[in-house]
Amino acid sequence: MPYVLSPLIHAGLPALWREGAPYQAETIYASGPDEPPIWYSAHTLRPHSLPHLDAPAHTQPGGRTVEAYFEEGPRRSLYGPALVVKLTSPEWQPVPGARDAFHWEVGVEALQPAVHRLTGEEFPPDKLLLTLADLPRDAQRQHDPRFALTLSREAAGWLLSNPNFNAYGTSYKSTDFQPGRRERPIHQALFTQAAIFECLDLAAVPEGRYFLVAFPLPLAGASESPVCPVLFEREELLGW
Repeated sequence: MPYVLSPLIHAGLPALWREGAPYQAETIYASGPDEPPIWYSAHTLRPHSLPHLDAPAHTQPGGRTVEAYFEEGPRRSLYGPALVVKLTSPEWQPVPGARDAFHWEVGVEALQPAVHRLTGEEFPPDKLLLTLADLPRDAQRQHDPRFALTLSREAAGWLLSNPNFNAYGTSYKSTDFQPGRRERPIHQALFTQAAIFECLDLAAVPEGRYFLVAFPLPLAGASESPVCPVLFEREELLGW
């Protein structure tokens, strides 16, 4: 069974960045007497509170935008073998000055053994999707934004030691957690080789190897785009 890594998108989803409702619909035609015999709505999406792809322009002035991932080389970041890792025993640290906020900066010492446990290999996968086995969830059953899960700089560097590493995905709402700072070091590091996917719904996905298909809307000039990623098991691909 393919795993769809997006929750149902509806008007009740919370804004994760105080940007307003992540999804809104406005009726354009309602098959009225003076309208065409159709129902048709305009849909407004604010991608950073939904599963989405970040392009380098998200953190780099003048950086590559979403359409770059539809070119021959970067396109490989959007599909191919991927490893889902669900870490255990999170080391939550209270966030100074914040109430009910916690952060775990995942180091190499936690990430590398988890990868080895699943693959038997000492080197990083080409694509990594990261979450927790016992994920703190909000009222929507998604990753509770009070619990920040990010990579350390050393863990990001370890992933980049694989020259074929080209995609990182997380169930958390961001790849960095730098309250009060303007730096986004993990974004900047990963963007040298990889696409970044955030807000992924990985709760129902068992750990292991999959084939990822994660094409965003090809929005010209955009620094991010909504995406509905899908993971396929090997047997599903071989049966086609």
